[in-house]
Amino acid sequence: MLKLKDIHLGSTDAKNELLSSSPEEIRRFESSFVTPPALNIESYYNRNKYYVVGLKGTGKTALLRYISIKLDEKSSSHYSFVLFKSEVDEDLRKDFTKAARIQLAEDNSNEFQGNDFETVWRWFIYRKIASSIENMEENPFQKNSNYFKFVELVNSENIGQQQDKGFSRLIPKIRKGNIEISKSPKLGLEFDWDEDGRAKVNFNDLVRKADDAFEKLDPGAGTLNIFFDELELSYQSSKQYQRDSRLIRDLIVSVEKVNAVSKRNGFNFCLYAAIRSEVLNSVESLGKEINKPIADFGSTVLWNRPGLDAVQQPILHIIEKRINNAREENGLERLSEASLWKDYFPSSIHGKRPQIYILHNSWYRPRDVVRLLISVQDQYPNEETFALQGIEAIRKAYSTASWVEITEELKAKYRPSDIDGIKYIFYGFKQIISLSELMDRAVEVSNDHKETAELMKANDLKSVVKDLFRIGVIGNINDNRDRIRFSFRGDDEILFDMNIFVHNALKAHLSIFK
Repeated sequence: MLKLKDIHLGSTDAKNELLSSSPEEIRRFESSFVTPPALNIESYYNRNKYYVVGLKGTGKTALLRYISIKLDEKSSSHYSFVLFKSEVDEDLRKDFTKAARIQLAEDNSNEFQGNDFETVWRWFIYRKIASSIENMEENPFQKNSNYFKFVELVNSENIGQQQDKGFSRLIPKIRKGNIEISKSPKLGLEFDWDEDGRAKVNFNDLVRKADDAFEKLDPGAGTLNIFFDELELSYQSSKQYQRDSRLIRDLIVSVEKVNAVSKRNGFNFCLYAAIRSEVLNSVESLGKEINKPIADFGSTVLWNRPGLDAVQQPILHIIEKRINNAREENGLERLSEASLWKDYFPSSIHGKRPQIYILHNSWYRPRDVVRLLISVQDQYPNEETFALQGIEAIRKAYSTASWVEITEELKAKYRPSDIDGIKYIFYGFKQIISLSELMDRAVEVSNDHKETAELMKANDLKSVVKDLFRIGVIGNINDNRDRIRFSFRGDDEILFDMNIFVHNALKAHLSIFK
């Protein structure tokens, strides 16, 4: 019999499943991938779609990685990832700010004056293209005079950047609106060159020249795809939050503009971007109608399928696929869905079928399901089933990890101390609460916890409750307790006249026993 340690369940973060991108890693990732329901993945292969939208943990990264692998199956194809959260660090974001000549407002100010980041992003993208195609055997652009002019133009800014590494070398060094470039005979540009062959050029003018040069490229036989992932916001300060919101907003705009040129000219090149839903909500308020390109060229990842019985929900296929893959790898035959659940899970967990228990302790996200099963696997590696004892033993740890995960989404709007203040309101209280009870509770808790007091001083409780509903901390439940509403099940807004229901998976962490 297969032991739990022999089942490759994957990682809670899809990028960790392809750290080395070895043939074995890629094969295993492809064989276990489940396409999100109602998403036409072919539209991403043919570049009709290039934005992926969804809440944290819904599989956006996995989807981008899968798309990149399938597109890379062409021998002439090449892809590259830009991870905004982990690779574009605070220092680089400050460099973006300097390059765009943004005048940042002081912390906690509601006003933000300054230019936008579009030209800096386009320069970044053009330089990323030039660095990516440098070693490609088959190029997405014909290597003619137009090609060499484009490459020379975007690489002309090399003074003082030889020591820069990684993405730092892709960000322009601007002084008083000008950028210093080196003379090249292939540029064919007339500037006031000094005796060392250098010139100071207006940055916006240079980017416009790069726009023209990119437009004049001729399509080649190769293919290049660049993926932007981890477009996340963190509320460390008002200044950083506003800056990063505009960075992401203008990247979304820049992706559409560059892709429009690429499609119009028949280039085998495309930019893709995965965007968190709450980030989209934040940046939509900043102007520039990004909702239109997102609607036209994007899809939202949703796993809940209304009208289907719990055992038919697509997210359960992830579990079934990974267990069956492990059986095949160990010389065992694949099992039917019914047989697999019977052989590997208890018949009942707290009076519910295992499929229903898992769904009700998740947010219908792959990350939740994987985390729950990995928690059991780590504690009981030599067991042959996900036994009731193991599932019970990891309840508290899984609940705590779920709280940390789900409240990450609040960091786009709330300070860490505010999130603590929210926790104190629910801690040790009830799972089912009316709005008036919650208001009374918040006032009571404010007397003991300054974090809650400061939260309530700065925020209207109804607004906080709306945000908690949006990310899935709470839902609605009717008086008969036979109807539950959650945002991840497709319910857009909380109903204040219905009772509030704290998610099952958070009960253990919040010490809710009634």
